[in-house]
Amino acid sequence: MQFPILDSTDNARPSVIDPSSRLYWIGGTVFVLLSMLLFLINTRHGIGIYPDSLRYMRISERPYDAPLYPWMLMLASLNGIDITAGAKAIGLFFVCANTALIWHLLMRATGQFVYAAAGTALVTLSPQFVTLHSLAMSEPPFLFFLLATVLVFLLYLETEDRTWLKVSAVVLGVATLARFTAPPLGAAIAACLLLNPRHAPARRFGDVVLFAVVSASIFLCWAVMSHIISGRSVGRALWFYGNMGSKEWMTSLTALTAWLLPDQVPVAVRIALFGTFVVAVASLTFLHARRTLQQAQKAKVVDDMLPTLFGLFFIFYMGFIVLSTSAEANLALNGRYAFPVYVTTVLMTTIILAHLRDEENTRIKLLHRGLVCLAVLVISSHVIRTAVRSTEAFRSGVGYASREWVNSPTIKVLRGLPADAEIYSNGGDVIAYLLRRDAHFVPDRVKLRTGLDDPANPFEAQLETLRTKLAQENSYVAYLDRIDWRFYAVTEAELKQHLSLVNIATEADGRVYVMRKTAQHD
Repeated sequence: MQFPILDSTDNARPSVIDPSSRLYWIGGTVFVLLSMLLFLINTRHGIGIYPDSLRYMRISERPYDAPLYPWMLMLASLNGIDITAGAKAIGLFFVCANTALIWHLLMRATGQFVYAAAGTALVTLSPQFVTLHSLAMSEPPFLFFLLATVLVFLLYLETEDRTWLKVSAVVLGVATLARFTAPPLGAAIAACLLLNPRHAPARRFGDVVLFAVVSASIFLCWAVMSHIISGRSVGRALWFYGNMGSKEWMTSLTALTAWLLPDQVPVAVRIALFGTFVVAVASLTFLHARRTLQQAQKAKVVDDMLPTLFGLFFIFYMGFIVLSTSAEANLALNGRYAFPVYVTTVLMTTIILAHLRDEENTRIKLLHRGLVCLAVLVISSHVIRTAVRSTEAFRSGVGYASREWVNSPTIKVLRGLPADAEIYSNGGDVIAYLLRRDAHFVPDRVKLRTGLDDPANPFEAQLETLRTKLAQENSYVAYLDRIDWRFYAVTEAELKQHLSLVNIATEADGRVYVMRKTAQHD
């Protein structure tokens, strides 16, 4: 069997690559082993733990949102596997699977070992890919199901059997349960179905309806059942609570430039290069899409549709994120949220460059060479940054699993408290994780996702509840200095004013309090 590739005379298709060839398997094996090695280096001290990781693990008292990754962790726990060990095993699987999928898609769509290797390196050696796959987070399974959706969709384009379209819709529905940002891929697939002139308009519209109904029904069934069982689903109010200003948008823009160059490069240079890259890639993508749709009028198009699909995904995904920043307060477009579109943009650009390698147009040849030079620069940057981050992770660990947290003097004090002690803290999640005991958060002045006081449990009511709890024996408040991002929580100084706290331990990284005895009878 060979990948379906057209003649190079079309200026649209590279040469044929046999999937059973040595280059195919050697290249795939090398990249998978390299990803595995980087994963093991970065998780030497255990899978990286971030605040959201503990929500997925149900260690934090704050509930998780998208359920697929927590379900995976729960399944591991039900089989007697320690949850962090289970998270590491899951992470190892997905880093290998995602690397293999990226390699396969690029080999299939480019037909050339060099281009496929360069594109795979741009993704799998990037610090974002390595770091996110080294964490107990939902991004790795989300990326897997996105790529799997695309791969199954290609089977539909190849066979025109609606069974594969239904399977692709099911996989996308599962991706939505991994992260709620999957619908933009569904919109991109729907647009491709409508734009593809291969079938009559009625068939195209029917395909879109079928795909939408199947994929949406999976998410809606979960949302309804979740509301019935737990009283919540997506965990967000459908209103415009967004509060991003010009400063926050600039921060988001500079975060996107980290795809290409590190923060050490002046921001003006990074933004200029990023803008040039976007314009160049958008131009080439439009050219490729136009040629592909013209070709589809005469013959079946399969892999050639990928750049168009990924280009549409970029547009819909960024639009979805902008809409999300309007609906949710304190949400910024950081590297984590932009990660899926980075991966698909690299795939799209690599495929287009492979298709245009023999292009005679001078302007396109210049763009091709410029992007190839940029790719060499970016890969070099990725290797250096990933090496630095991996060395630090190997030495110290990542997030709450780091040696700094494990050896925290304040955590050591809390470890010595009675077994029945009630602990309230700005770091209730990390305390619960490290000590494997219940710990609670101090009151929130406002809700993170709305920027407003919680009408169901106002700040003053939270304070009164905490005052009542602290009046009991063996109740403590701990403030951890390294928790400096929870701006929405009551500060240490404010809580001392409200509750008359008495310091019983001062450590290098935090303090522990009890409430003054006389205040217990006020």
